[in-house]
Amino acid sequence: MKKLCLTCKSELNKDEIALNKKLINRNMKDFYCIKCLSKHLEIPEELLRQKIIEYKNQGCGLFS
Repeated sequence: MKKLCLTCKSELNKDEIALNKKLINRNMKDFYCIKCLSKHLEIPEELLRQKIIEYKNQGCGLFS
């Protein structure tokens, strides 16, 4: 089953779901796309994209 953004209803990829879990709550069931997460957290979208790469390089299990 495909997950949709809580706000804009766009289809989410696995990195967006993992980022929500990493930054907000591992047990969450509803997620934001990267654009809406950026607005929700008031963090630039590019910084969130850099964090995805950083967490992958660190071997974070959420991003595997």
